Amino acid sequence: MAQNLDKLFMIDIETTGVDPATEEVLQIAILEINFRDGLWEKGESFCFYQHTDREPTTKFAKEHMKEIYATCKAAPAVPAAEVRANILKFCKKLGAEAPNIFFAGWNAGIFDLPFLERHGYLVPAKYVNDQLVGDCHYRVYELSGAIQLAANVRSHNEINAVLKEAQKLSPKLEGSRHEALFDCERQMHILNALIRMMRDWKNPV
Repeated sequence: MAQNLDKLFMIDIETTGVDPATEEVLQIAILEINFRDGLWEKGESFCFYQHTDREPTTKFAKEHMKEIYATCKAAPAVPAAEVRANILKFCKKLGAEAPNIFFAGWNAGIFDLPFLERHGYLVPAKYVNDQLVGDCHYRVYELSGAIQLAANVRSHNEINAVLKEAQKLSPKLEGSRHEALFDCERQMHILNALIRMMRDWKNPV
């Protein structure tokens, strides 16, 4: 099984809500990241907006997602199978082929990928007769797990304090925090900050 763990794809999605059974995908963003000289480096990106006729209804959506809803309302409706083919083509062009496309994300394994699977945009890999089949590998690099590990290195589980420290060490980016491609890059920088922090922590008490 060919595995290049020096290349990951940071993924983030925006949706009309959190229940994949009743809600829609608005945006899918994927950022290629490559591990070079001990840190993750930004590569090429994939960004897709899906058509919706819905309007933002929650207070959060009205305050933070009005622009995404407007973009999606003006976007064409694209069949999920076509979007899936484009995602796989994007990854293949960069040297990663199904089922060994490795994703990273905030909680990609428990939210983004299951949501995309429900709507037919991606098929997470699984074993069938001892063969791994599907689009993307079942091993997902979760940022939430990386933050937990960083806290453990400091001999505690105060993950919010660790996250705040990592955010302070991350560069300021132009854009909106609740836009998927922006969040992909922000998450890459948080991951790099965690790497630097753990290298600097010597003899944790």
